[in-house]
Amino acid sequence: MTVRVGVIGGGLVAQAEHLPYLAAQRDRFTIAALAEPSATVREALGSRYSIPGLHADHRSLLAAGGLDAVVIASPAGTHADAVVAALEAGVHVFVEKPMCITLADADRIVEARDRAGRVVQVGTMKRYDPSVEQLLSELPGTAAELRYVSVVVYDPEFEPYFEPGDIVRGSDVPRDLIEATRHDEAQQVAAAVGDGSADVVRAFSESFLGSMLHDLSVVHGALAQMGEPLPAAVVAGDWWQGGRCVSGSLRLQNGTRCDLAWIQVLDTFEYRETIQFVFADSVRTLEFPSPWLKQHPTIYRRAGAGGRMNVVQIQHSYDESFARELRHFHGCIVEGTECRTPPEVARLDIEVLTAMFLAAQR
Repeated sequence: MTVRVGVIGGGLVAQAEHLPYLAAQRDRFTIAALAEPSATVREALGSRYSIPGLHADHRSLLAAGGLDAVVIASPAGTHADAVVAALEAGVHVFVEKPMCITLADADRIVEARDRAGRVVQVGTMKRYDPSVEQLLSELPGTAAELRYVSVVVYDPEFEPYFEPGDIVRGSDVPRDLIEATRHDEAQQVAAAVGDGSADVVRAFSESFLGSMLHDLSVVHGALAQMGEPLPAAVVAGDWWQGGRCVSGSLRLQNGTRCDLAWIQVLDTFEYRETIQFVFADSVRTLEFPSPWLKQHPTIYRRAGAGGRMNVVQIQHSYDESFARELRHFHGCIVEGTECRTPPEVARLDIEVLTAMFLAAQR
């Protein structure tokens, strides 16, 4: 079955990832509609991908009908309303992370999903990376011998990876819409953490929820695989440099500490993203390339003693996680595959990151 999909939002992640991979999977998806407030972007992408239905917003796209599913890649503050509206229109939903900003909206999405009886999959694509899958498959059944978990990310964002003109940009989005979208996001951040000022929005919505969430999602997947009770206790949180650098720490049931840090480094081309699980008998490491690079391997390295030697196994995986998560979405819709990243899993990530941010405020 080919799923007729509408894409909501034509920005960076839609242009760099979702639209190309949807178009490449013609046996699974037909891009039937696009909602994007910039006419410049909307028309350019409509022409590039031969999209018949072009709309200024998600309400018009949903009202036009003829869809089986939507992929939501609009700004984070618009996600919750768009997800619920799509479910009420009877279509399946793939929504980019973060699924939403507040826990109340996460609960609203779960309730709407249950009423509609449709799939909601959250776009934490690292959970679909073959190297992550390999790590999870090899984990012990308990975290008793886990000694430490470390996450460190240095992120120059997207500038090094695109030539001028690669991403279509439009300066014709109505000013009142931009201001309303920013206002709504700030209101949601204030509801979540008590403050909607610009630096707090950047720190919480963009850095914690928009960036560090990816790595926390992998950590949560590993802890769940080992039967660790979740959520783990949040013992620290911090942010600095106007919200462009964030960190947080967890304490597991056996006392093990998990430290996460995400650092924005816009003036470099240096990308580093490492998740390391240190066990009593092995060190298991994931090294990720920038998500904007295609066919660059994620490296899974497992090191442990073998007699008098340090035995190291290394796996390089090239299959693109952005493509794999869309294949999974199709399987959930057509074959009834159980969704790997449903709203409940996303809610856990948001709950823990919210607690980290509140710990930083204290």
